[in-house]
Amino acid sequence: MKSFQNTILLIVIMLISTIALSQSVSKNECIKFLTDGYISDGQEHIAKLAENNVAKFYCTFYGGSYYRIIACSDINQYPLKLTVYDSEKNLLFCNKDYDYTPYWNFIFSSTVDCIIEIEFDVEKWLKQEVKLLIGFKEK
Repeated sequence: MKSFQNTILLIVIMLISTIALSQSVSKNECIKFLTDGYISDGQEHIAKLAENNVAKFYCTFYGGSYYRIIACSDINQYPLKLTVYDSEKNLLFCNKDYDYTPYWNFIFSSTVDCIIEIEFDVEKWLKQEVKLLIGFKEK
């Protein structure tokens, strides 16, 4: 009985933490970039920045679909760097080369596992959250 109560307590704590995180990053900041026929995949990927001001996300993209990934944060004073790697850490895209655009449109010919990093290039630890939104549309 005690383990059941501990499990319920753990679920409640996780639920409250998830709700708090999702409300701390502006929802409208990312969603405004879902245009041109892209629709959300229905998930909000939110992560706290690590001490190096980087958040990592692991995603699978399926061949034949058009995707748009969008990075955002409530931090406006520093540029938000969005970098996409394949699973072997080969660079696929970095928005630093495109004036820090907050999104990237792409299509893969086959299924690809990716690592997406969102970061701020500053000396001090920001202790904030960043959000990744993934949109897609069919051909």
